Amino acid sequence: MATNWVAGVGLLIACVLWAAQAVLVPGWLADAEERSGDIVWRLGAERKDERRLIVVDIDERSLREVGAWPWSRGTQAKLIERIAAQGASQQIFDIVFTDPMPGDSELAAAVEKHNVVLAQVFALQQGGTDSVGALSGALAWQGCPPPFTEARGYIGNSSAIASRHAGHITPRLDSDGLVRHVPAVICHQGKAYATLSLAAFLRATGDEGLAVDRGDSPLDASWMLAGKNLPLGAIPVDARGDLRVPWRLHPDSLVSVSAADVLAGRVPAGLLANAWVLVGSTAFGLNDSIATPFGAAGAGLQVHAQLIAGLIDGQVPRTPRLAPWYQLLAAAAGFALLAALGRDRRKFPVYLLPIAALLWCGVLWVLHAVQLDRSALWLGWAQPGFFVVVAGIAMGILQHAKMRVDRDRLYSHLSSYLPAPVAAALASQSPSSAITASTNQVSVMFADIRNFSAYCEARPPEEAAAVLHAFFSTAARIVEGEGGVIESFQGDAVVAVWNGDPAGAGAPAGLDAKTRSADHSQRALRAAVKLHAAMHGVLPDPAPGGLEPLALGIGVETGPAMAGSFGLASRRTHMVLGRTVTIASRLVEMTAELAHPILVGEGLAAQVGAAGLESLGTFLLEGMRVPHHVYAYPLQPAPALA
Repeated sequence: MATNWVAGVGLLIACVLWAAQAVLVPGWLADAEERSGDIVWRLGAERKDERRLIVVDIDERSLREVGAWPWSRGTQAKLIERIAAQGASQQIFDIVFTDPMPGDSELAAAVEKHNVVLAQVFALQQGGTDSVGALSGALAWQGCPPPFTEARGYIGNSSAIASRHAGHITPRLDSDGLVRHVPAVICHQGKAYATLSLAAFLRATGDEGLAVDRGDSPLDASWMLAGKNLPLGAIPVDARGDLRVPWRLHPDSLVSVSAADVLAGRVPAGLLANAWVLVGSTAFGLNDSIATPFGAAGAGLQVHAQLIAGLIDGQVPRTPRLAPWYQLLAAAAGFALLAALGRDRRKFPVYLLPIAALLWCGVLWVLHAVQLDRSALWLGWAQPGFFVVVAGIAMGILQHAKMRVDRDRLYSHLSSYLPAPVAAALASQSPSSAITASTNQVSVMFADIRNFSAYCEARPPEEAAAVLHAFFSTAARIVEGEGGVIESFQGDAVVAVWNGDPAGAGAPAGLDAKTRSADHSQRALRAAVKLHAAMHGVLPDPAPGGLEPLALGIGVETGPAMAGSFGLASRRTHMVLGRTVTIASRLVEMTAELAHPILVGEGLAAQVGAAGLESLGTFLLEGMRVPHHVYAYPLQPAPALA
């Protein structure tokens, strides 16, 4: 029941904190998940020569050899012709030819002849409503279907260079500046325009009947772009209308050739044959730089290269429709695991619950990474991971608090049956079968109710129990008030000890051994006197008819004694034993014979001074081999105890 209570409160706290973070700090878990995806891409990036797609790079060397940018339209047309002459199957330009220039007709003819896919840019996150140039390559759609976004402005190619095939190069920048998504389609004034990589893919497949559809399978994305000629099935699009960039290829895998070499005819034979050619720039001065999982400054053409490779391989990552249910199941399974582990605190300490939650979070990340790498599935892990970690921390704290409460309650019970120092030691130690004892200079008080056996025989048990309860309670209050501890209740007798623990509990700090011994001797004698006086209101007086009156006999002595725990770990007892204890016990037995209720041994008399005590002579106590001097504490007025 206690474990269920802790698990239930932990579940409630996890739910509240999960909801609070979603409201107060929206998106931070999604950001953390995206950043963890960067690690997956970096760890699993393929290092191979990607020869299906060749990059023609307008690099720094090209600018030195050919001239500063922008190049003439004739040079651009020549570049297209040289690439076509090398046998390229498709040319994709990550370049926007915005301003009209001399030679536009020559470039337009080359673009038209070789069905070059041109680029254009829309204003989404970047703002702005101005439009420059002309848009082209619109999809054959009626209006702008969901989930795609309407742009405010654009930068298109010069109207003289319009191409039937064009795609936008507008990235979706995340909060940290990295490009992880690209809008699959952007709308403007009721027309839809595909991204550059998708436009090139559609041009290669000849599919112009692209349609937006809801996924049918639980493994499908929120939206799917379907076509008649798509070789690997529909293309997944997320709820915002974005393609997730599959950063599967390490940047070193992209085979690149300088544009200067293409223009000069220095391209290795067959390099461009039947390949898709992506023309772009890595030159620093052209400002086509983005942040990627592989570095803070990478060429913008890398996004299109990665998407083209993903579209060809059918490996564009998708968030399946079952992802929320998977995450819910992952959170429930993690919580169930924590609840199961928390049931047995002996086998699984509570401080391991948060660690187990973190390990479960790691398991979810590994599953997410494996599915992303092998199946292009973005399942997600941060939401269920956060929930389980919060639940683990909450359950660990609650279990620890409960253990503290249980330990304090157990200590309170133990200290009511054992001396407080002994109870404290037992609460912090593991069970042991070894003797745990020490010898100290102690003062011992035995107090016994005489004639109590006959009283119990004649009176109802409830009445005898009430007398005994009152006696024990009074004795405990007086002994503890004088700095002693109740060692045990033995039948109708009380055994109390002063200085029984090694630290000398009850004595003022800073005293030497001799002074401390005198101090606890004084305390023991005062307790005996007070206890005797207090019995006038506790013991029945007069005694019930036919019974001897109940009376209290007390024996006190000071000397060495051993205090400790004895027995097997499965059943132990705590006791004080030795000559001092035996003497105190024998003195109690002599109180009736000597007609003195308080008898004092010679050890205690030596500590407090025998001047205030009455010497009764030397006696050979039962079981002892050496005679012992016995003193009595006079109940008539006598010098006050110091």
